[in-house]
Amino acid sequence: MSFSVTYGLLFEVTLLHNYFLNNGEETFTSMTNAGKEKMLQQFNSDTFLTIIPTLETNMALKNYKMLFKKTKKGFKVYIKVKETDETDPFIRIPADLNLKFLIKINDHQFGNYTNLDFVQNQIFLFSNVKPLTEPVSFEYLSKINDNKLISNDYLVSEETTTNFLSALHPLEKQDVFGLISLNLQGDNSSGNIVNNSGKIIGPNFKIHFDNRKTFWKYINRKAGTEIETNAVKPLTRSGFVEVDPIADFTPSQPQDTQYPNPSIKSIIKINSDYYSEIFI
Repeated sequence: MSFSVTYGLLFEVTLLHNYFLNNGEETFTSMTNAGKEKMLQQFNSDTFLTIIPTLETNMALKNYKMLFKKTKKGFKVYIKVKETDETDPFIRIPADLNLKFLIKINDHQFGNYTNLDFVQNQIFLFSNVKPLTEPVSFEYLSKINDNKLISNDYLVSEETTTNFLSALHPLEKQDVFGLISLNLQGDNSSGNIVNNSGKIIGPNFKIHFDNRKTFWKYINRKAGTEIETNAVKPLTRSGFVEVDPIADFTPSQPQDTQYPNPSIKSIIKINSDYYSEIFI
């Protein structure tokens, strides 16, 4: 007599970042499927972020026969299902079951190439349920086919931040950039993980970061001169962004002059604008 355990995909969270996926000024979303696949082959979200279940969530995963599996593009959660129906969990799970996952930054330069502002005592929250302490304008976690990039709109209030962090174990509270908080059923049906009958829907949620755009400031220490581009330009790991010496500067520069792209290491903020410094 043979015995097998079957697991079905409960939900997935996909992480994307345009700094790694754009190619110069060519955006990831504008690429062909072949082009996207080529960029994704080199992509690994562990390069910049770590996502782990909270201790409380780890206990819930164990109790309801769920498995947390990391992927190059985020993570998946599987659940033990009935052999006769792979959409039917083996253990009945309450619709209001909440699962939380900590997001911590791996790369100290993440803030340089990510189009976000970081505020002390506030975290980014990605959820399918609006906290009571948040306004009606609360941004819900998007789905894989939604054309939405992460912005400061996902930054929640100090009150909401305190409420979420206070529920964590002391060791978990250190260096929290954000939280993924998912109920099995969200505020809206589009955010549901299971339907009203408790059957698995298996959604794929998406957290898609945008790359920062900066003014490029070229500094010639020997000559004691500085020039900067008229408009911001994108920072990307791949590709090259052309700088036009005539159109990109005021006053225009000599036509035969070439300008390198900046690194992500030297970025300054002046008022609300970001500048990449390139020493030539």
